[in-house]
Amino acid sequence: MYSIANPIRLVLADSSAIVRAGIKRLLSEMPEIKIVAECEDSASAIAAIRETHPDLVFTDFILGSGTAVDVLRAARAMQPRPISIVHTLQTDASTRAISYACGADVFYDKSRDLTPLLNMLRKLSQVMMNADALQAA
Repeated sequence: MYSIANPIRLVLADSSAIVRAGIKRLLSEMPEIKIVAECEDSASAIAAIRETHPDLVFTDFILGSGTAVDVLRAARAMQPRPISIVHTLQTDASTRAISYACGADVFYDKSRDLTPLLNMLRKLSQVMMNADALQAA
């Protein structure tokens, strides 16, 4: 059951340590979400997904020498399947289409204000906690 004591688990994948630190700082203000792994490339993100079975995968599209394609596919293969968010500067139509085709649930332009994305994460965490409470009842 999700709660502040049992938060939603998130794998964070971005090749930039600065970006990861910034996202981590923003998410630290959300006690209902816990980062269970930070990854800088697709191989480590896939390993983290398989090891931690996260509820959320938050990934850039470009991950070092690889892309989020394999990360999204690995997440999609999990049961239960985590929600996958692509947060990237590669916002062209083909990258968006590939992301959705490989399993992304949300595609967000990294150059934009993060407030709408953070608000969406807050709402998502409330929905997940409420759904979990209903299942327990």
